[in-house]
Amino acid sequence: MKNNQLKAFVAVAEQGTIRAAARLLSLSQTAVTKSLRELELDLQVTLLPRSPHGVRLTDAGLELLRRAKLILTETEEARAAIQNLRGQGAHRVAVAMTPAFSMLCLPDTLQRFRTRFPNARLSIRDAFLSQLLPMLREGAIDVAITAVLPEVLGADLAFEPVGRLAIALAGRPGRFGPGPHRLADLSDAAWLLDDSRVGISEAIRQWLLRHQVPMPRHVIECPSSMAAFILSTQTDAIAPVPKAALSLPWLAPLSQEIILDEPLPTVPIGIVVRKDSRLDAAATWFVESARLSLRSIVTSSTA
Repeated sequence: MKNNQLKAFVAVAEQGTIRAAARLLSLSQTAVTKSLRELELDLQVTLLPRSPHGVRLTDAGLELLRRAKLILTETEEARAAIQNLRGQGAHRVAVAMTPAFSMLCLPDTLQRFRTRFPNARLSIRDAFLSQLLPMLREGAIDVAITAVLPEVLGADLAFEPVGRLAIALAGRPGRFGPGPHRLADLSDAAWLLDDSRVGISEAIRQWLLRHQVPMPRHVIECPSSMAAFILSTQTDAIAPVPKAALSLPWLAPLSQEIILDEPLPTVPIGIVVRKDSRLDAAATWFVESARLSLRSIVTSSTA
């Protein structure tokens, strides 16, 4: 397997057609087709059966796609590391984080990180767990900072807890009254949850189960921080949010905590990396900067 073959394979798999992949890679369609044919001959399997309607991945293709992304990422990271040792290029750190961290910790983390790596290239993505963990597994990011239920993460990922994040239910000011409310009284409202089984939304589902309250009849699957923000501040929808976020001066006029009789859950928050990854100096310092910032918002340290 050659680097150019893997690049062509990943591009075709993601773009859906050889034509689109060729345009992305600035190559001819003939060159991309040749790379794919050579890769399939080398592996002695069919990866991407072609048709007039595009391509589809075989089981072997799906397996290779995941590994190919990691290989290409590791290759780029190795190249960048060698250039840094030679005094060329700049450190590059790719991080994804949940909206909770972005709202509460990102400015402080970034300021601290820049004291040591002022010229590093940073790629920062705001994402819920349903998007964040696949990016980590594929090698698109180096580090994930998130609230997560670690027991269901998977053997390929390592989680370092920093503390526990207190969760609150929030809605449009004036919509739900001063409270306290019974949990069962909120079952008719729309709830904003994502489909991840390892994060805050899952903690809320388990919390409802423990209190023997049926799942809300109207659940909006919303793995978008901006959409969730708009819906929880401009409509009657309920959103689980970090309790600390409700004290932010700019958010207080837009969102109000729904006071409940039942105590709300807390969720572990911390750092997630691939077990096979080796963070360079810049990524390691970003993690340390994030760790120090997180300690100012968690309810108790478990590190």
